[in-house]
Amino acid sequence: MIAEFENEIREAYPEGITWQKTIPTFHPESAEEAADIFRRSGKYGQKIFISGFGNNIDPVGDRFADWMVIKSDRLNDIKNIVPPDFYITVGAGYPLKEINQVIDEKNLWFPFSRSNYPGSCGGALAVGLAGNDGDHTVPLSRYLLSVTAVLPDGSIVSPGAKTFKSVSGYDISRIFFNSWGTVGLVTELTFRVLPLSKLDQSPHLALLGPDKKAFEEDIEGDSTLSEVCRRIRNEYDPGHLLQTA
Repeated sequence: MIAEFENEIREAYPEGITWQKTIPTFHPESAEEAADIFRRSGKYGQKIFISGFGNNIDPVGDRFADWMVIKSDRLNDIKNIVPPDFYITVGAGYPLKEINQVIDEKNLWFPFSRSNYPGSCGGALAVGLAGNDGDHTVPLSRYLLSVTAVLPDGSIVSPGAKTFKSVSGYDISRIFFNSWGTVGLVTELTFRVLPLSKLDQSPHLALLGPDKKAFEEDIEGDSTLSEVCRRIRNEYDPGHLLQTA
């Protein structure tokens, strides 16, 4: 890690940095803290690697020795539950499989929380988590209503909408689905949840393994989503500070 950058971070966030597998790791507790780190990293050209619980996206190899990892593990709270509008907002580091434990008492449930996925909500979004209901592939993004995210230049954005009625135009929240941490750090996610009365009528989702090859194809593709993703990366991360393993 660049010495001047490390000194700044140590002084500004003495409790925010740890070393994991000998790699310096920062644990933001808010979008504002993450934005500050991104802005400082841009000033020094410090390479950044985004990780959730490290189950699927984890820095491996000597080339990461001089990088800083940003982990979402302290962004792990329930932000809001709104039963009348059937949505829940969680921090990116909240465990995906624990959502149903907190919304069951409100007569709600979330299909992906019934799975045994061991990681965070933000990580599940980043690796493009999907399941099969017996007939169709169901992506996690189908239930995504909005995100709050920090872009590489330190901008905090909240694209999307919490209710379908207010959605208009192209929802760029979905650029973070299957992005593998290369577009920015998602700090909050809002998911559509379902009434518990529908549980018995809904097939169980069998998880499909994360497919990094699909990400590589998406980022180089000619779809609207690929174009938007490339445009954001070129505009907000011209120094290519965010990379994948």
